[in-house]
Amino acid sequence: MAYKINMQRNEIFSIRQMVELTGLSEFTIRGWENRYSAFVPKRGETGRREYSKSDVERALLLRELLKRGHRISKLAGLPQQKLHGLFEQNETAKKDLKPNRKSTFVSQAMDLMALQKWEDLENHIKSIQEKNASQLVHNFLVPVLQCLAAQVEAGFTSVSQEHVMSSFIKEKIYSALSGIKTKKSTRDIFKKVRFVLATPEGDHHEIGLLLAHLLIRSHGFTSLYLGPHSPAQDLSETALRFNASHVLVVSTISPKGGARQETLTYVSAIKKRLGDHSQILIAGGQAPLIARESKSSLHSLVSFLELEDYLQQLGSNL
Repeated sequence: MAYKINMQRNEIFSIRQMVELTGLSEFTIRGWENRYSAFVPKRGETGRREYSKSDVERALLLRELLKRGHRISKLAGLPQQKLHGLFEQNETAKKDLKPNRKSTFVSQAMDLMALQKWEDLENHIKSIQEKNASQLVHNFLVPVLQCLAAQVEAGFTSVSQEHVMSSFIKEKIYSALSGIKTKKSTRDIFKKVRFVLATPEGDHHEIGLLLAHLLIRSHGFTSLYLGPHSPAQDLSETALRFNASHVLVVSTISPKGGARQETLTYVSAIKKRLGDHSQILIAGGQAPLIARESKSSLHSLVSFLELEDYLQQLGSNL
């Protein structure tokens, strides 16, 4: 199996040997150890780290599971036996799955990024053809972004690689937006549903916001893309001037990560200014969970599929 390696039971390895045996960088190994406590190596007489056979196998297991879409933050605290079980499950599932366009595209895109074949990657993403925006988002863009996030978290992808891939994805989204053609009759029917989209102040991540913008436009609704890093007062004033029926806030980072304030504090400031004038939707990794049965004008969305369900309900109620 991919994580098996022959060695003496009591053999001790330096971090340099760990790098050679696992193919992981020293930066990645130290990151997994310091940030996630994935390893607890012993210290030699000189204070240097000493890794065991179990540590090497654990590193290989983590590497393989991360390639299959798992996250290091979820794996690091699991015992070795549980990691083995997850690996066996993934191997069985791989044998049962037939290749499809979605998985082929994702793997090709990630391979091109890893090899830094930027021109080929750009052309590859541009070549994707889907019947509608919904299929483009769910079949290709979201899976690629999920893989990219897992690679970045695992330390397999550099910041520059992430930025290049993100720029190509944004170009694809803009191209899809320009290709949306809404019938005049549909615009007339849906004209009272008007969205304003933004991320909180200090949050500069906009791809999730752009995907939501694309889905809203594809459903025939009006959507004003205010963009990332938007102060609560500016967003509120824009929503009032635009006569927005809905405000969508996509929050992906905490104050520790750079956001100016907690998501709920930011949204509460908006709601205070808007009153009952607009429904406020909150999405992203920092969105607080709000029960569906809640009568509040605040609603949380946990996925793009849930956003689409919400949009379809809006359309059916008009």
